[in-house]
Amino acid sequence: MSLRLNTFTKIVGIIVLLLIPIIALYWFSNKTSMDVVMNEVEISMHKDLSYFAAETDETAEQLAKSGLMITEDINVRTLEFLEIATLYEQTDQKIRIADKLRLINASSDWDTTISIYAPATNTFVSTDFHLEYDKDLVAKNYSKVWKYTENVAPYYQNNPRFVRFLSEPYDSTSGNAGVIVEVSFAADELVKALERFKAGSKGDVFFSSPDQEILAVNGSDTELQKKLLAKVNLEKLSESQYTRIKLDGVEYTVNSVYMPELGWYLFDYLPIDDVVRPITANSNLFYICIVFLLIGSTIAAYVLYTNVQVPIRELIRGVKKLKKGEYPKLKVFHPNNEFHFLLVSFNDMASQIEQLIQNVYLEQIRSRDANLKQLQSQINPHFLYNCFSLIRSLTRLGEKESVMELALHLSRYYRYTTRSERQLAYLREEVELVKSYLAIQAMNVQDMTYVITIPEAMEELEIPRLILQPIVENAVLHGLEPIGGGEVQIAGSQNDRYNIITVTDNGVGVTEEQLAQLKLQMSMPPTEDKGCALWNTRQRMLLQYGQEAGVRLFRGDDGGLTVELYWPNDSEGNQ
Repeated sequence: MSLRLNTFTKIVGIIVLLLIPIIALYWFSNKTSMDVVMNEVEISMHKDLSYFAAETDETAEQLAKSGLMITEDINVRTLEFLEIATLYEQTDQKIRIADKLRLINASSDWDTTISIYAPATNTFVSTDFHLEYDKDLVAKNYSKVWKYTENVAPYYQNNPRFVRFLSEPYDSTSGNAGVIVEVSFAADELVKALERFKAGSKGDVFFSSPDQEILAVNGSDTELQKKLLAKVNLEKLSESQYTRIKLDGVEYTVNSVYMPELGWYLFDYLPIDDVVRPITANSNLFYICIVFLLIGSTIAAYVLYTNVQVPIRELIRGVKKLKKGEYPKLKVFHPNNEFHFLLVSFNDMASQIEQLIQNVYLEQIRSRDANLKQLQSQINPHFLYNCFSLIRSLTRLGEKESVMELALHLSRYYRYTTRSERQLAYLREEVELVKSYLAIQAMNVQDMTYVITIPEAMEELEIPRLILQPIVENAVLHGLEPIGGGEVQIAGSQNDRYNIITVTDNGVGVTEEQLAQLKLQMSMPPTEDKGCALWNTRQRMLLQYGQEAGVRLFRGDDGGLTVELYWPNDSEGNQ
Protein backbone atom coordinates (compact mmCIF):
# COMPACT_ATOMS: atom_id res chain seq x y z
CA MET A 1 0.00 0.00 0.00
CA SER A 2 1.33 3.43 -0.92
CA LEU A 3 2.18 6.07 1.63
CA ARG A 4 -0.70 8.18 0.37
CA LEU A 5 -3.18 5.48 1.32
CA ASN A 6 -1.57 5.20 4.75
CA THR A 7 -2.22 8.86 5.56
CA PHE A 8 -4.78 10.95 3.68
CA THR A 9 -7.01 8.12 2.45
CA LYS A 10 -6.77 6.30 5.74
CA ILE A 11 -7.74 9.39 7.74
CA VAL A 12 -10.75 10.02 5.52
CA GLY A 13 -11.66 6.33 5.77
CA ILE A 14 -11.53 6.44 9.57
CA ILE A 15 -13.78 9.53 9.60
CA VAL A 16 -16.28 7.82 7.31
CA LEU A 17 -16.20 4.62 9.39
CA LEU A 18 -16.91 6.67 12.53
CA LEU A 19 -19.80 8.53 10.89
CA ILE A 20 -21.48 5.46 9.38
CA PRO A 21 -22.62 3.88 12.71
CA ILE A 22 -23.69 7.30 14.02
CA ILE A 23 -25.81 7.95 10.94
CA ALA A 24 -27.21 4.41 10.98
CA LEU A 25 -28.11 4.65 14.68
CA TYR A 26 -29.73 8.05 14.22
CA TRP A 27 -31.64 6.84 11.17
CA PHE A 28 -32.98 3.85 13.09
CA SER A 29 -33.90 6.01 16.09
CA ASN A 30 -35.54 8.60 13.86
CA LYS A 31 -37.53 5.94 11.99
CA THR A 32 -38.70 4.39 15.26
CA SER A 33 -39.76 7.79 16.58
CA MET A 34 -41.69 8.54 13.40
CA ASP A 35 -43.44 5.16 13.55
CA VAL A 36 -44.40 5.65 17.19
CA VAL A 37 -45.68 9.19 16.57
CA MET A 38 -47.68 8.13 13.51
CA ASN A 39 -49.15 5.17 15.39
CA GLU A 40 -50.24 7.39 18.29
CA VAL A 41 -51.67 9.97 15.91
CA GLU A 42 -53.60 7.33 14.00
CA ILE A 43 -54.98 5.83 17.23
CA SER A 44 -55.99 9.28 18.45
CA MET A 45 -57.61 10.14 15.11
CA HIS A 46 -59.55 6.88 15.09
CA LYS A 47 -60.71 7.37 18.67
CA ASP A 48 -62.00 10.91 17.96
CA LEU A 49 -63.55 9.75 14.70
CA SER A 50 -65.31 6.84 16.39
CA TYR A 51 -66.76 9.15 19.06
CA PHE A 52 -68.03 11.62 16.46
CA ALA A 53 -69.48 8.84 14.31
CA ALA A 54 -71.24 7.26 17.31
CA GLU A 55 -72.68 10.63 18.35
CA THR A 56 -73.95 11.31 14.83
CA ASP A 57 -75.39 7.85 14.44
CA GLU A 58 -77.06 8.09 17.85
CA THR A 59 -78.79 11.32 16.85
CA ALA A 60 -80.12 9.66 13.69
CA GLU A 61 -81.24 6.69 15.77
CA GLN A 62 -83.12 8.95 18.21
CA LEU A 63 -84.94 10.54 15.30
CA ALA A 64 -85.91 7.11 14.02
CA LYS A 65 -87.18 6.11 17.47
CA SER A 66 -89.18 9.30 17.68
CA GLY A 67 -90.82 8.43 14.37
CA LEU A 68 -91.61 4.94 15.67
CA MET A 69 -93.18 6.37 18.83
CA ILE A 70 -95.35 8.66 16.72
CA THR A 71 -96.72 5.70 14.73
CA GLU A 72 -97.80 4.10 18.00
CA ASP A 73 -99.34 7.24 19.47
CA ILE A 74 -103.13 6.85 20.06
CA ASN A 75 -103.91 10.34 18.79
CA VAL A 76 -102.00 9.68 15.58
CA ARG A 77 -103.82 6.39 15.10
CA THR A 78 -107.16 8.26 15.19
CA LEU A 79 -106.20 9.95 11.91
CA GLU A 80 -107.21 6.71 10.17
CA PHE A 81 -110.84 7.35 11.30
CA LEU A 82 -110.86 11.12 11.38
CA GLU A 83 -113.58 11.35 8.72
CA ILE A 84 -116.31 10.27 11.16
CA ALA A 85 -115.49 13.16 13.49
CA THR A 86 -116.96 16.64 13.22
CA LEU A 87 -114.97 19.39 11.54
CA TYR A 88 -114.18 20.95 14.90
CA GLU A 89 -112.95 17.64 16.27
CA GLN A 90 -110.83 17.06 13.15
CA THR A 91 -109.22 20.50 13.43
CA ASP A 92 -108.64 20.14 17.15
CA GLN A 93 -107.06 16.70 16.67
CA LYS A 94 -104.71 17.96 13.97
CA ILE A 95 -103.63 20.89 16.17
CA ARG A 96 -102.91 18.60 19.12
CA ILE A 97 -100.89 16.23 16.89
CA ALA A 98 -98.95 19.14 15.30
CA ASP A 99 -98.10 20.50 18.76
CA LYS A 100 -96.86 17.07 19.83
CA LEU A 101 -94.72 16.79 16.67
CA ARG A 102 -93.18 20.21 17.25
CA LEU A 103 -92.45 19.24 20.85
CA ILE A 104 -90.67 16.06 19.71
CA ASN A 105 -88.84 17.98 16.99
CA ALA A 106 -87.59 20.55 19.50
CA SER A 107 -85.74 17.86 21.42
CA SER A 108 -83.35 17.33 18.46
CA ASP A 109 -80.31 19.51 17.71
CA TRP A 110 -80.82 19.04 13.99
CA ASP A 111 -83.27 20.87 11.77
CA THR A 112 -85.71 17.98 11.42
CA THR A 113 -89.06 17.70 9.70
CA ILE A 114 -91.66 15.14 10.84
CA SER A 115 -94.71 14.59 8.68
CA ILE A 116 -97.77 12.24 9.15
CA TYR A 117 -100.09 11.07 6.40
CA ALA A 118 -103.18 8.92 6.72
CA PRO A 119 -103.99 7.59 3.21
CA ALA A 120 -107.49 6.38 4.17
CA THR A 121 -108.69 9.85 5.23
CA ASN A 122 -106.21 11.78 3.06
CA THR A 123 -105.03 13.61 6.19
CA PHE A 124 -101.58 15.30 6.31
CA VAL A 125 -99.93 16.83 9.40
CA SER A 126 -96.32 18.21 9.48
CA THR A 127 -94.05 20.22 11.70
CA ASP A 128 -93.56 22.49 8.72
CA PHE A 129 -96.94 23.98 7.66
CA HIS A 130 -95.46 25.01 4.27
CA LEU A 131 -95.27 21.41 3.12
CA GLU A 132 -97.91 19.61 1.15
CA TYR A 133 -98.34 15.91 0.73
CA ASP A 134 -96.90 14.53 -2.55
CA LYS A 135 -97.86 10.92 -3.05
CA ASP A 136 -95.43 10.38 -5.96
CA LEU A 137 -92.52 11.89 -4.04
CA VAL A 138 -93.27 9.62 -1.08
CA ALA A 139 -93.31 6.61 -3.38
CA LYS A 140 -89.86 7.56 -4.81
CA ASN A 141 -88.24 8.14 -1.43
CA TYR A 142 -90.07 5.46 0.57
CA SER A 143 -87.48 3.57 2.64
CA LYS A 144 -87.53 1.85 6.01
CA VAL A 145 -83.89 2.91 6.59
CA TRP A 146 -82.20 6.27 6.27
CA LYS A 147 -81.89 7.28 2.63
CA TYR A 148 -79.95 10.13 1.09
CA THR A 149 -82.02 11.76 -1.64
CA GLU A 150 -82.00 14.76 -3.88
CA ASN A 151 -85.69 14.27 -4.75
CA VAL A 152 -87.13 16.77 -2.27
CA ALA A 153 -90.15 19.04 -2.06
CA PRO A 154 -89.85 22.43 -3.81
CA TYR A 155 -89.88 24.11 -0.40
CA TYR A 156 -86.36 22.68 0.33
CA GLN A 157 -84.94 24.35 -2.80
CA ASN A 158 -83.20 21.17 -4.07
CA ASN A 159 -81.11 20.82 -0.93
CA PRO A 160 -80.45 17.07 -0.39
CA ARG A 161 -81.95 15.42 2.68
CA PHE A 162 -81.88 12.19 4.63
CA VAL A 163 -85.35 10.61 4.91
CA ARG A 164 -86.83 7.59 6.67
CA PHE A 165 -90.39 6.31 6.65
CA LEU A 166 -92.17 4.43 9.44
CA SER A 167 -95.62 3.02 9.02
CA GLU A 168 -98.48 1.33 10.81
CA PRO A 169 -98.47 -1.58 10.33
CA TYR A 170 -94.66 -1.48 10.51
CA ASP A 171 -93.93 -3.71 7.51
CA SER A 172 -96.55 -2.15 5.22
CA THR A 173 -95.75 -0.37 1.98
CA SER A 174 -96.63 3.16 1.03
CA GLY A 175 -99.73 1.88 -0.75
CA ASN A 176 -101.37 -0.16 2.04
CA ALA A 177 -100.18 1.57 5.24
CA GLY A 178 -102.74 3.00 7.63
CA VAL A 179 -100.43 5.76 8.88
CA ILE A 180 -97.11 6.87 7.34
CA VAL A 181 -94.58 8.90 9.35
CA GLU A 182 -91.79 10.63 7.43
CA VAL A 183 -88.75 11.80 9.39
CA SER A 184 -86.16 13.85 7.45
CA PHE A 185 -83.31 16.20 8.08
CA ALA A 186 -81.11 18.29 5.80
CA ALA A 187 -77.77 16.84 4.65
CA ASP A 188 -76.31 20.22 5.65
CA GLU A 189 -76.81 19.17 9.28
CA LEU A 190 -74.07 16.57 8.78
CA VAL A 191 -71.91 19.18 7.06
CA LYS A 192 -72.33 21.52 10.05
CA ALA A 193 -71.42 18.69 12.38
CA LEU A 194 -68.31 18.08 10.25
CA GLU A 195 -67.33 21.75 10.56
CA ARG A 196 -67.61 21.61 14.35
CA PHE A 197 -65.59 18.40 14.47
CA LYS A 198 -62.96 19.63 12.03
CA ALA A 199 -62.27 22.65 14.23
CA GLY A 200 -60.61 20.31 16.75
CA SER A 201 -59.42 17.63 14.34
CA LYS A 202 -55.98 17.16 12.88
CA GLY A 203 -57.13 15.99 9.46
CA ASP A 204 -59.83 16.56 6.90
CA VAL A 205 -63.16 14.78 7.61
CA PHE A 206 -65.94 13.81 5.22
CA PHE A 207 -68.92 11.45 4.94
CA SER A 208 -69.17 8.89 2.16
CA SER A 209 -71.97 6.59 1.13
CA PRO A 210 -71.28 3.03 -0.05
CA ASP A 211 -71.81 4.44 -3.55
CA GLN A 212 -69.06 7.01 -2.81
CA GLU A 213 -71.41 9.97 -2.56
CA ILE A 214 -69.41 12.54 -0.59
CA LEU A 215 -70.53 15.09 2.03
CA ALA A 216 -67.76 17.46 3.05
CA VAL A 217 -67.32 20.98 4.39
CA ASN A 218 -66.89 23.87 2.02
CA GLY A 219 -63.33 24.26 0.78
CA SER A 220 -62.49 20.58 1.01
CA ASP A 221 -60.45 18.97 -1.74
CA THR A 222 -63.19 16.76 -3.18
CA GLU A 223 -60.97 15.55 -6.02
CA LEU A 224 -58.42 14.26 -3.52
CA GLN A 225 -61.20 12.66 -1.47
CA LYS A 226 -62.48 10.84 -4.55
CA LYS A 227 -58.97 9.58 -5.36
CA LEU A 228 -58.59 8.32 -1.79
CA LEU A 229 -61.95 6.54 -1.94
CA ALA A 230 -60.91 4.90 -5.20
CA LYS A 231 -57.83 3.49 -3.44
CA VAL A 232 -59.56 2.40 -0.23
CA ASN A 233 -60.64 -1.17 0.35
CA LEU A 234 -63.58 -0.71 2.75
CA GLU A 235 -63.59 -4.32 3.92
CA LYS A 236 -59.91 -4.29 4.92
CA LEU A 237 -60.21 -0.77 6.32
CA SER A 238 -63.06 -1.83 8.61
CA GLU A 239 -60.77 -4.54 10.00
CA SER A 240 -57.58 -2.49 10.46
CA GLN A 241 -59.40 0.82 11.26
CA TYR A 242 -56.80 2.87 9.39
CA THR A 243 -54.51 2.50 6.42
CA ARG A 244 -51.86 4.46 4.50
CA ILE A 245 -52.27 5.49 0.88
CA LYS A 246 -49.76 7.20 -1.41
CA LEU A 247 -51.07 9.63 -4.04
CA ASP A 248 -48.98 11.85 -6.32
CA GLY A 249 -45.89 11.31 -4.19
CA VAL A 250 -47.70 12.21 -0.92
CA GLU A 251 -48.49 9.56 1.71
CA TYR A 252 -51.74 9.86 3.67
CA THR A 253 -53.05 8.08 6.74
CA VAL A 254 -56.76 7.32 6.27
CA ASN A 255 -59.20 6.44 9.12
CA SER A 256 -62.74 5.23 8.62
CA VAL A 257 -65.73 4.38 10.84
CA TYR A 258 -68.96 2.79 9.60
CA MET A 259 -72.24 4.27 10.95
CA PRO A 260 -74.77 1.44 10.87
CA GLU A 261 -77.80 3.66 11.52
CA LEU A 262 -77.16 6.00 8.59
CA GLY A 263 -75.43 3.33 6.51
CA TRP A 264 -72.61 5.77 5.64
CA TYR A 265 -68.87 5.90 6.33
CA LEU A 266 -67.04 8.65 8.14
CA PHE A 267 -63.51 9.27 6.84
CA ASP A 268 -60.63 11.27 8.22
CA TYR A 269 -57.32 11.63 6.34
CA LEU A 270 -54.10 13.46 7.04
CA PRO A 271 -50.81 13.85 5.12
CA ILE A 272 -48.12 12.05 7.07
CA ASP A 273 -45.63 14.81 6.29
CA ASP A 274 -47.80 17.24 8.27
CA VAL A 275 -47.42 15.06 11.36
CA VAL A 276 -43.73 14.23 11.10
CA ARG A 277 -42.61 17.63 9.76
CA PRO A 278 -40.90 18.66 13.06
CA ILE A 279 -39.13 15.29 13.23
CA THR A 280 -38.16 15.56 9.57
CA ALA A 281 -36.86 19.09 10.12
CA ASN A 282 -34.69 17.87 13.01
CA SER A 283 -33.48 14.96 10.88
CA ASN A 284 -32.55 17.26 8.02
CA LEU A 285 -30.72 19.55 10.43
CA PHE A 286 -28.80 16.56 11.78
CA TYR A 287 -27.88 15.34 8.28
CA ILE A 288 -26.79 18.85 7.30
CA CYS A 289 -24.57 18.99 10.38
CA ILE A 290 -23.14 15.58 9.45
CA VAL A 291 -22.42 16.81 5.92
CA PHE A 292 -20.67 19.92 7.25
CA LEU A 293 -18.77 17.77 9.72
CA LEU A 294 -17.69 15.45 6.90
CA ILE A 295 -16.68 18.41 4.73
CA GLY A 296 -14.77 19.96 7.62
CA SER A 297 -13.05 16.67 8.41
CA THR A 298 -12.15 16.19 4.75
CA ILE A 299 -10.72 19.72 4.59
CA ALA A 300 -8.71 19.08 7.75
CA ALA A 301 -7.44 15.79 6.35
CA TYR A 302 -6.60 17.49 3.05
CA VAL A 303 -4.68 20.26 4.87
CA LEU A 304 -2.78 17.57 6.77
CA TYR A 305 -2.18 15.75 3.49
CA THR A 306 -0.85 18.83 1.66
CA ASN A 307 1.25 20.02 4.60
CA VAL A 308 2.76 16.69 5.60
CA GLN A 309 2.08 13.92 3.12
CA VAL A 310 2.86 15.79 -0.08
CA PRO A 311 6.26 17.10 1.12
CA ILE A 312 7.18 13.62 2.41
CA ARG A 313 6.14 12.06 -0.88
CA GLU A 314 8.14 14.65 -2.78
CA LEU A 315 11.23 13.89 -0.66
CA ILE A 316 10.80 10.15 -1.27
CA ARG A 317 10.44 10.77 -5.00
CA GLY A 318 13.59 12.87 -4.97
CA VAL A 319 15.55 10.23 -3.05
CA LYS A 320 14.44 7.51 -5.51
CA LYS A 321 15.48 9.62 -8.49
CA LEU A 322 18.76 10.46 -6.81
CA LYS A 323 19.35 6.76 -6.33
CA LYS A 324 18.82 6.25 -10.08
CA GLY A 325 21.40 8.88 -10.93
CA GLU A 326 18.91 11.70 -11.61
CA TYR A 327 19.13 15.04 -9.83
CA PRO A 328 15.62 16.47 -9.62
CA LYS A 329 14.60 19.87 -8.34
CA LEU A 330 11.80 19.32 -5.87
CA LYS A 331 8.77 21.53 -5.58
CA VAL A 332 8.89 23.71 -2.46
CA PHE A 333 5.50 23.60 -0.72
CA HIS A 334 4.20 26.10 1.82
CA PRO A 335 7.01 28.56 2.69
CA ASN A 336 5.81 28.67 6.32
CA ASN A 337 5.77 24.90 6.64
CA GLU A 338 8.36 22.93 8.62
CA PHE A 339 9.14 20.89 5.51
CA HIS A 340 10.27 24.00 3.65
CA PHE A 341 13.79 23.75 5.11
CA LEU A 342 14.04 20.04 4.20
CA LEU A 343 12.91 20.61 0.61
CA VAL A 344 15.19 23.58 0.06
CA SER A 345 18.11 21.73 1.61
CA PHE A 346 17.43 18.68 -0.56
CA ASN A 347 17.37 20.84 -3.69
CA ASP A 348 20.68 22.45 -2.68
CA MET A 349 22.19 19.04 -1.99
CA ALA A 350 20.94 17.61 -5.30
CA SER A 351 22.29 20.63 -7.18
CA GLN A 352 25.68 20.31 -5.52
CA ILE A 353 25.84 16.57 -6.23
CA GLU A 354 24.79 17.16 -9.84
CA GLN A 355 27.43 19.85 -10.20
CA LEU A 356 30.08 17.59 -8.75
CA ILE A 357 29.06 14.71 -11.02
CA GLN A 358 29.01 17.03 -14.03
CA ASN A 359 32.47 18.27 -13.11
CA VAL A 360 33.69 14.67 -12.95
CA TYR A 361 32.01 13.90 -16.29
CA LEU A 362 33.46 17.05 -17.77
CA GLU A 363 36.91 16.02 -16.69
CA GLN A 364 36.32 12.60 -18.23
CA ILE A 365 35.08 14.18 -21.45
CA ARG A 366 38.07 16.48 -21.54
CA SER A 367 40.34 13.52 -20.98
CA ARG A 368 38.59 11.65 -23.79
CA ASP A 369 38.76 14.72 -26.00
CA ALA A 370 42.49 14.84 -25.36
CA ASN A 371 42.69 11.19 -26.30
CA LEU A 372 40.56 11.94 -29.34
CA LYS A 373 42.88 14.72 -30.43
CA GLN A 374 45.75 12.34 -30.01
CA LEU A 375 43.93 9.71 -32.03
CA GLN A 376 43.02 12.28 -34.65
CA SER A 377 46.68 12.88 -35.21
CA GLN A 378 47.10 9.21 -36.01
CA ILE A 379 45.67 7.29 -38.90
CA ASN A 380 43.20 4.52 -38.16
CA PRO A 381 45.25 1.58 -39.44
CA HIS A 382 42.30 -0.73 -40.01
CA PHE A 383 40.20 1.79 -41.91
CA LEU A 384 43.28 3.03 -43.80
CA TYR A 385 44.39 -0.50 -44.72
CA ASN A 386 40.92 -1.25 -46.05
CA CYS A 387 41.03 1.92 -48.14
CA PHE A 388 44.49 1.10 -49.57
CA SER A 389 43.37 -2.44 -50.31
CA LEU A 390 40.29 -1.07 -52.07
CA ILE A 391 42.43 1.41 -54.10
CA ARG A 392 44.72 -1.41 -55.13
CA SER A 393 41.79 -3.57 -56.25
CA LEU A 394 40.19 -0.73 -58.19
CA THR A 395 43.52 0.09 -59.86
CA ARG A 396 43.93 -3.51 -61.05
CA LEU A 397 40.44 -3.34 -62.46
CA GLY A 398 41.28 -0.11 -64.23
CA GLU A 399 38.65 1.85 -62.29
CA LYS A 400 40.51 5.13 -62.57
CA GLU A 401 37.47 7.32 -61.78
CA SER A 402 36.60 5.26 -58.76
CA VAL A 403 40.20 5.45 -57.48
CA MET A 404 40.19 9.23 -57.89
CA GLU A 405 36.80 9.53 -56.13
CA LEU A 406 37.97 7.28 -53.29
CA ALA A 407 41.17 9.25 -52.82
CA LEU A 408 39.17 12.51 -52.78
CA HIS A 409 36.76 11.28 -50.10
CA LEU A 410 39.61 9.80 -48.08
CA SER A 411 41.51 13.08 -48.09
CA ARG A 412 38.37 15.01 -47.06
CA TYR A 413 37.66 12.53 -44.30
CA TYR A 414 41.12 12.68 -42.71
CA ARG A 415 41.44 16.41 -43.21
CA TYR A 416 38.27 16.96 -41.17
CA THR A 417 38.93 14.35 -38.47
CA THR A 418 42.48 15.57 -37.79
CA ARG A 419 41.42 19.21 -37.48
CA SER A 420 40.92 20.07 -33.81
CA GLU A 421 40.93 23.85 -33.55
CA ARG A 422 37.19 24.01 -32.71
CA GLN A 423 34.93 21.96 -30.41
CA LEU A 424 31.80 22.83 -32.43
CA ALA A 425 31.08 22.47 -36.12
CA TYR A 426 28.27 23.40 -38.46
CA LEU A 427 25.83 20.62 -39.20
CA ARG A 428 26.61 20.88 -42.93
CA GLU A 429 30.27 20.16 -42.15
CA GLU A 430 29.32 17.07 -40.16
CA VAL A 431 27.06 15.98 -43.02
CA GLU A 432 29.91 16.42 -45.54
CA LEU A 433 32.15 14.23 -43.35
CA VAL A 434 29.43 11.59 -43.19
CA LYS A 435 28.96 11.74 -46.95
CA SER A 436 32.69 11.13 -47.49
CA TYR A 437 32.62 8.25 -45.02
CA LEU A 438 29.53 6.67 -46.58
CA ALA A 439 30.91 7.12 -50.10
CA ILE A 440 34.05 5.20 -49.08
CA GLN A 441 32.01 2.48 -47.36
CA ALA A 442 29.64 2.22 -50.37
CA MET A 443 32.68 1.24 -52.51
CA ASN A 444 33.74 -1.32 -49.93
CA VAL A 445 30.34 -2.84 -48.98
CA GLN A 446 28.42 -4.41 -51.82
CA ASP A 447 24.81 -3.25 -52.38
CA MET A 448 25.08 -0.44 -49.83
CA THR A 449 23.19 2.81 -50.42
CA TYR A 450 22.54 5.91 -48.37
CA VAL A 451 20.11 8.82 -48.37
CA ILE A 452 20.72 12.16 -46.60
CA THR A 453 17.90 14.72 -46.23
CA ILE A 454 18.83 17.70 -44.07
CA PRO A 455 16.67 20.89 -44.33
CA GLU A 456 18.57 24.04 -45.30
CA ALA A 457 17.32 25.73 -42.12
CA MET A 458 19.35 23.24 -40.06
CA GLU A 459 22.60 23.34 -42.01
CA GLU A 460 24.00 26.31 -40.09
CA LEU A 461 23.22 24.83 -36.66
CA GLU A 462 26.32 24.22 -34.53
CA ILE A 463 26.77 20.80 -32.95
CA PRO A 464 29.74 19.07 -31.23
CA ARG A 465 32.41 17.97 -33.72
CA LEU A 466 32.39 14.28 -34.73
CA ILE A 467 29.00 13.74 -33.00
CA LEU A 468 27.33 12.19 -36.04
CA GLN A 469 30.08 10.08 -37.62
CA PRO A 470 30.35 7.46 -34.81
CA ILE A 471 26.61 6.75 -35.04
CA VAL A 472 26.79 6.36 -38.83
CA GLU A 473 29.87 4.15 -38.47
CA ASN A 474 27.98 1.89 -36.01
CA ALA A 475 25.10 1.62 -38.49
CA VAL A 476 27.48 0.50 -41.28
CA LEU A 477 29.78 -1.81 -39.31
CA HIS A 478 27.16 -3.44 -37.07
CA GLY A 479 24.04 -3.10 -39.18
CA LEU A 480 24.91 -3.46 -42.90
CA GLU A 481 28.32 -5.20 -43.18
CA PRO A 482 27.13 -8.47 -41.53
CA ILE A 483 24.47 -8.89 -44.26
CA GLY A 484 26.59 -7.47 -47.08
CA GLY A 485 24.43 -4.43 -47.89
CA GLY A 486 21.47 -2.26 -47.08
CA GLU A 487 20.60 1.39 -46.77
CA VAL A 488 21.45 4.14 -44.30
CA GLN A 489 19.06 7.08 -43.99
CA ILE A 490 20.04 10.35 -42.34
CA ALA A 491 17.27 12.88 -41.85
CA GLY A 492 16.86 16.19 -40.05
CA SER A 493 13.67 17.81 -38.70
CA GLN A 494 12.53 20.57 -36.38
CA ASN A 495 9.44 21.22 -34.24
CA ASP A 496 8.44 23.86 -31.70
CA ARG A 497 10.87 22.50 -29.12
CA TYR A 498 13.56 20.35 -30.65
CA ASN A 499 16.03 19.91 -33.46
CA ILE A 500 16.19 16.23 -34.40
CA ILE A 501 18.60 14.13 -36.48
CA THR A 502 17.82 10.46 -37.08
CA VAL A 503 20.18 7.78 -38.41
CA THR A 504 18.29 4.68 -39.60
CA ASP A 505 19.57 1.45 -41.12
CA ASN A 506 17.73 -1.62 -42.35
CA GLY A 507 20.46 -4.03 -41.33
CA VAL A 508 20.43 -6.95 -38.94
CA GLY A 509 18.68 -4.99 -36.19
CA VAL A 510 18.51 -5.89 -32.49
CA THR A 511 16.19 -7.86 -30.25
CA GLU A 512 14.26 -6.30 -27.38
CA GLU A 513 16.84 -7.62 -24.94
CA GLN A 514 19.72 -6.21 -26.99
CA LEU A 515 17.94 -2.87 -27.25
CA ALA A 516 17.47 -2.76 -23.49
CA GLN A 517 21.16 -3.59 -23.03
CA LEU A 518 22.17 -0.78 -25.41
CA LYS A 519 20.00 1.70 -23.50
CA LEU A 520 21.56 0.55 -20.23
CA GLN A 521 25.11 0.93 -21.63
CA MET A 522 24.19 4.37 -22.93
CA SER A 523 23.07 5.49 -19.44
CA MET A 524 26.00 3.93 -17.52
CA PRO A 525 29.60 5.16 -17.64
CA PRO A 526 31.92 2.85 -19.61
CA THR A 527 34.46 0.69 -17.84
CA GLU A 528 38.17 0.63 -18.53
CA ASP A 529 37.95 -2.46 -20.72
CA LYS A 530 34.70 -1.64 -22.45
CA GLY A 531 33.82 1.66 -24.11
CA CYS A 532 30.54 2.84 -25.56
CA ALA A 533 30.27 5.40 -28.35
CA LEU A 534 26.59 5.94 -27.57
CA TRP A 535 27.35 6.85 -23.94
CA ASN A 536 30.03 9.30 -25.05
CA THR A 537 27.64 10.85 -27.60
CA ARG A 538 24.89 11.22 -25.02
CA GLN A 539 27.20 12.84 -22.48
CA ARG A 540 28.50 15.31 -25.05
CA MET A 541 24.88 16.26 -25.92
CA LEU A 542 23.98 16.71 -22.25
CA LEU A 543 27.04 18.84 -21.53
CA GLN A 544 26.46 20.97 -24.60
CA TYR A 545 22.69 21.47 -24.43
CA GLY A 546 21.56 20.46 -20.93
CA GLN A 547 19.06 17.91 -19.63
CA GLU A 548 16.59 18.47 -22.48
CA ALA A 549 19.00 16.98 -25.03
CA GLY A 550 19.98 13.38 -25.52
CA VAL A 551 19.99 10.22 -27.62
CA ARG A 552 17.10 7.81 -28.23
CA LEU A 553 17.10 4.29 -29.73
CA PHE A 554 14.24 2.59 -31.59
CA ARG A 555 13.79 -0.75 -33.33
CA GLY A 556 12.72 -0.52 -36.95
CA ASP A 557 9.45 -2.09 -38.08
CA ASP A 558 11.27 -3.96 -40.89
CA GLY A 559 14.51 -4.62 -38.99
CA GLY A 560 17.44 -2.36 -38.38
CA LEU A 561 17.91 0.33 -35.75
CA THR A 562 17.10 4.04 -35.50
CA VAL A 563 19.29 6.40 -33.46
CA GLU A 564 17.85 9.84 -32.77
CA LEU A 565 19.82 12.91 -31.62
CA TYR A 566 17.69 15.74 -30.24
CA TRP A 567 18.40 19.07 -28.59
CA PRO A 568 16.38 22.26 -27.85
CA ASN A 569 16.01 24.47 -30.90
CA ASP A 570 16.48 27.60 -28.75
CA SER A 571 19.67 26.38 -27.10
CA GLU A 572 22.66 28.66 -26.83
CA GLY A 573 24.59 26.03 -28.73
CA ASN A 574 22.58 26.87 -31.85
CA GLN A 575 23.39 30.57 -31.83
